[in-house]
Amino acid sequence: MKKQDWKDDHIEELLKQLPKITNHISKQDMYQQMMIYKERKKRKRWLTPSVASAVAVLLLCILVPTMINFQDSAGSNIDDSEQENQLASNATQQKEEHDEITNDESNHTQGNTEDIVKDEEVDPQEDIDQTGDIYAQNDQSEDTTANDNNEQPVTQQIEPTAVYAEDIKDQEEVLTYSIPDHNVQNFIPISVMVNKEADLSKMELFINHMSDLKEAEWGLGELNPFNADFHYDTSNQVLAVDFPAATNISSSSQSEAIKEILTDMMADFNIEKIDLLTDGEQGVEMGNEGFTEKIDQVDTSNKSAYYFYYPNEEWTTPFLVPFREKINSVTDAFAAMKKGIETYNLKASIPNDIDFETEVVSDEQLLITFEDDADIKNDEETLYTIEAILLTAKEFEYNEVKLENTEIDQIGRFDLEKEIQVPVAPNKRDLP
Repeated sequence: MKKQDWKDDHIEELLKQLPKITNHISKQDMYQQMMIYKERKKRKRWLTPSVASAVAVLLLCILVPTMINFQDSAGSNIDDSEQENQLASNATQQKEEHDEITNDESNHTQGNTEDIVKDEEVDPQEDIDQTGDIYAQNDQSEDTTANDNNEQPVTQQIEPTAVYAEDIKDQEEVLTYSIPDHNVQNFIPISVMVNKEADLSKMELFINHMSDLKEAEWGLGELNPFNADFHYDTSNQVLAVDFPAATNISSSSQSEAIKEILTDMMADFNIEKIDLLTDGEQGVEMGNEGFTEKIDQVDTSNKSAYYFYYPNEEWTTPFLVPFREKINSVTDAFAAMKKGIETYNLKASIPNDIDFETEVVSDEQLLITFEDDADIKNDEETLYTIEAILLTAKEFEYNEVKLENTEIDQIGRFDLEKEIQVPVAPNKRDLP
């Protein structure tokens, strides 16, 4: 084939022979297409790393908890760097696959591209939020497991049985009722807190709340089995007890119970005299006591030791009960409390394995020093023993007790580093 001689004149001549080409696209349309192409390139560069980041975060959400659970269940010791390499490899593979999809989608129209960009602006943030929630749940689960495995469960603080000064609110009054047991052997002091009333004395409050007592619910006998009416004259401190006409006090135990209950009331409220009436008339038949018109003040200076009383075998929390027997000193009382009184169904309130020395520090304070082998624990039984000691100390007119050599610094609410104030009243109960 003959070689062409491509000279400039010859090339120019050939170009003139080419058909004429006319561009029908306006300048405005051409500019718009150039801007669309430029925007696509720009969005493509932004979209690829954003989607890759979202995929990587999502993979972390799915794979990390799974691998943690696998480690826990199989006991695996996989090195942390191997896990990171595996995650990075998976994330890179997912990124490349997603880049191909993104490149295809970026060739669509401008409207479709804008929709894709809007979707990708939302999804990564949603994935991050979900990841945060998942890790929060995992952390909480791990904390719970740690607590279950390494920490002792939090136990509810054991509560004392008596009323203490800090229990009483400003507008409350403490009332203590002496209620017999079913055998009329022991008289259990039951203390309740009621709201004060401006126009009523404490004795009048005591009378008004007698009907609110729940003796049967507490496993005790009745305080007022004969439904007598009580009237108190505050001016001369005289209490009148009026029995119904049909009252039949036939047994000595009944008459003794009435006298004990009324004598306790007299001592608690400084009553000068108690008048006994039957249907408004002076006097009442009191069994072996015969016809009785009044009860005068009696000597109640005898000090008592406190014991445990359980109404039945199912009862777990004892009543703390003073035994009405003369005791010369608080030391003698503590010694007596280590022995139960079987005939009265009273249990020892100080165990045999708790020995201590008692020292009178002042007229108001006792010092109790436990022996080295004394079994002092922060449990209910020890708490009730401490309360029996405090109530007995109060019988001998001490206001506080200091416990030494306990090896623990807390029993229930009692801070053993400090002096413990004696209770205000024993055997706290709530009224409806």
